[in-house]
Amino acid sequence: MSEVAIGIDLGTTNSCVYVHMNNRLKILESKEGGRITPSYVFFTDQNAVIVGQYAKRMADAKPEYGIYEIKRLVGRKYDDPYVKNNLNYLPFQVKNIGNEPAVVIQCRNQIIKKSPQDLCTYILEKIKTDAEAKLGHPIDKAVITVPAYFNIAQREVTLAAANRAGFTVLKLLNEPTAAALSYYYENNRSTEDESYSLVYDLGGGTFDVAILQKGDSDIKIVGVDGDTHLGGHDFDNLLVEHVCQVLIEKYNYNPKNDRRNMRRLSNECEEAKKILSVSEETVIILTAFLTDPNTIEIPITRKEFETKAQDLFKKTIDIVDRCLKKANLDNDDIKEVILSGGSTRIPKIQAMITDYFEGKALNKFINPDECVAEGAALQAAMLSKDSSQEITHIKITDVTALSLGISNFVDLMTFLIKRNTPIPTSNKTRRITVYNNQTSMTFDIYEGERLEAKKNHFLGVLEISDLTPAPPGECTIEVTMSIDQNGILKVSARETVSNKTKDLKIVYTRGSRSDGEIKNTLVDATENKQEDQRFSKFAELKGYVIKYCVRSMYNFEDKNLLAKYRAAYDKCADVCKNVKNLHVDDEKEVIRLKKEICSLIGPIEKEYKFAHMP
Repeated sequence: MSEVAIGIDLGTTNSCVYVHMNNRLKILESKEGGRITPSYVFFTDQNAVIVGQYAKRMADAKPEYGIYEIKRLVGRKYDDPYVKNNLNYLPFQVKNIGNEPAVVIQCRNQIIKKSPQDLCTYILEKIKTDAEAKLGHPIDKAVITVPAYFNIAQREVTLAAANRAGFTVLKLLNEPTAAALSYYYENNRSTEDESYSLVYDLGGGTFDVAILQKGDSDIKIVGVDGDTHLGGHDFDNLLVEHVCQVLIEKYNYNPKNDRRNMRRLSNECEEAKKILSVSEETVIILTAFLTDPNTIEIPITRKEFETKAQDLFKKTIDIVDRCLKKANLDNDDIKEVILSGGSTRIPKIQAMITDYFEGKALNKFINPDECVAEGAALQAAMLSKDSSQEITHIKITDVTALSLGISNFVDLMTFLIKRNTPIPTSNKTRRITVYNNQTSMTFDIYEGERLEAKKNHFLGVLEISDLTPAPPGECTIEVTMSIDQNGILKVSARETVSNKTKDLKIVYTRGSRSDGEIKNTLVDATENKQEDQRFSKFAELKGYVIKYCVRSMYNFEDKNLLAKYRAAYDKCADVCKNVKNLHVDDEKEVIRLKKEICSLIGPIEKEYKFAHMP
């Protein structure tokens, strides 16, 4: 198998493939000769599967057999409001199977049910076959782009579909990052001074914003935001609703009851939207929707379209504003605004962005539909082992912005991954049970630099249960924390005796914390270093007292000493309970309780040779 790696933009509307070889970017056209592959899957009556350009063409005639906008269903539950809203515009059936959306196709001989993952696999298999034919040899390595705001489930479905299609995914690359990488490469931007750029990426189905910091040859992602359900199809649907309303009011006809007509109407509205980007007005022509009249003409002006889409257009600007605020930046801090995605051709959108950035010129790609695939190909070349793909003059830095770790039973932070660690990375630590026959253990996961865990940023909680019954401190749990190349933080706990495991996954990208937040966190940790050292000393003391009491109580029970030393046992329980609620300012009280309990239990411990003591 070749080591050559390709870049794939797996889009909601269209997919695109590029490769970087011998110091140049090259598009890999489809078998049909198209620069893009429509993200369509069509099922014939004979159960054959057709993907791409021909699938889109055949779907116009039989819309119930043609599946599109698959990406909007990926990794979502059926009861997700986004999914339910989409069902109003899809001409094919989507059923609820265990709260998972499944596309149902009624073929001549059987009913076919396909998950979004199955459908993405078909598209990626087509991409793989066409790319191999173009390059003349097998390919199995790829970088695939995803919206920056794709969650764990959506990323994992994408990975699973790619694996089933025969790809080894070198990286899931966020779409706006890919667009920026392509822009910097094509324009050979290199500067000694660090500067900020903003990528406005509006495609057919998703919207992403990314703020990037560009140095000499290095790109750092400092902020991301977006909406995985906002794009060109939503603008199309506004026109569809407009036409439906006209047909109901003037002709007493509702096309929503006819799948084929709705598919044709969707095509006409998409075309009208594109025309309105270059013309002030157009006419939506519907043929054979009715017998009388046979042809219906519905005029629409750019102004009317802009009025209908105003709220959605403004929503994108609000997201840009929110992203800047999270990154602690003003609009005049942005040196370059980079437009990506086919929907950025809309004049009103360009005007609103220009106004927001107070007249700043917009950097547009010659073909905004292909720039994300170009960026994916560049990232693929950086990760490739093939000598023909060597690329050195630009790179993306992906490191942990802040330290990551878990808290213990007295809220003391254990750092497993230190800040600025290159991604991917992994580290592990061990924990032992605190109590006798402890059945479960909880691990709170934090990001930050403070030794007192609760003063850091909480990310999630992992609980492992059904632990092997054991005396206090005798059951060991191994905790592993890792971040993979796809921006997924995984924390796993494994009990070493029974090998029982539990996992938690969290999306973790460099842009999830703004530069301002990171700087404030570091300043806070520096300014409170002495306070942290004091807390660490206190936590160790508090932990010792709790363990001493718990293990003494275990020995009283295990050695059948309860009848003789009930008062001492009860004192241990009382001290343990009280110490748990004490804070760092109560250090003197913890010291007093330690002396008191050690004086009381010490002689008994020696006499009966207590086991498992701290």
